[in-house]
Amino acid sequence: MAKTKEAVASPAVVAAVAGQTAALAAGAGGAVANYGAYEGLAGQGFENQTSDDYTIPFLQILQALSPQLEDNDDLKVGMILNSVTGEVTAGKDGVAFIPATTHHQYVEWKPRSAGGGFVAVHEPGDEMVKNCIANQDFGVYKTPDGNDLIETFYVYGISIDGDGSPSQAVLSFSGTKIKKYKAWMTKAKTIQIVLEGGRRIPAPLFAHRYRLRTVGEKNNKGSFANWDIGFDGENAMAARLAPDDEMVMSAIAIRELLDSGKARAAYESQTPGTDEAAPDAGAKPKF
Repeated sequence: MAKTKEAVASPAVVAAVAGQTAALAAGAGGAVANYGAYEGLAGQGFENQTSDDYTIPFLQILQALSPQLEDNDDLKVGMILNSVTGEVTAGKDGVAFIPATTHHQYVEWKPRSAGGGFVAVHEPGDEMVKNCIANQDFGVYKTPDGNDLIETFYVYGISIDGDGSPSQAVLSFSGTKIKKYKAWMTKAKTIQIVLEGGRRIPAPLFAHRYRLRTVGEKNNKGSFANWDIGFDGENAMAARLAPDDEMVMSAIAIRELLDSGKARAAYESQTPGTDEAAPDAGAKPKF
């Protein structure tokens, strides 16, 4: 078996931790702990984790077919649900959100008639995906196994809790929500920041806070709730974050987690009948 190199803290860090331990022992009678000694150990202990250890929850809109509505009479269509914690927010109030990065993928779902549920995620360049697009009706794709293949755009970022605490989250846009996604990204991509001297640069995606609300809409299949996304403020300037803002740092951190493969969306937390899973053709929502 190959030997692994052990992480060794510097003598200064060891001394600091030892001093911290002594201080805590001496101050057990009510002294306030000084946690500064952890600075040299920041983030250690998670080196061996992968996306199997950590998943990012979805913020999803409750729809008429969402099973959560059957279990809780206080939940309503249009509320925003955290798929992992179970926390809900009224759609009219919305959630503050800082987008960090986007992914374009095709998600494979079992049909609801077969029990429903997440199967796999495929990239647009996957041969199976390209064959489905080339040989099947636009937007109505079936895998060779008979599963639904749904084009989906994901926006990973930071949601802000009611008390101002940041937490990682992901939004998914498929079907009627793709139009909302493209309008949002078009607006975000046109924003420019004026630097000293008058030079303009394209704003990073994570330079602004947005407010995610929901709105009722209708089409030829019936009524449903959709995203209503705008700046978390009167305009872009009011919603702009400073480069050293904690939320910007958190957004950069989630990008790094995704790029390193140490985090992924909590696909398994989604359920058929929500806005992330395509209902079977002819399914009638319960209002």
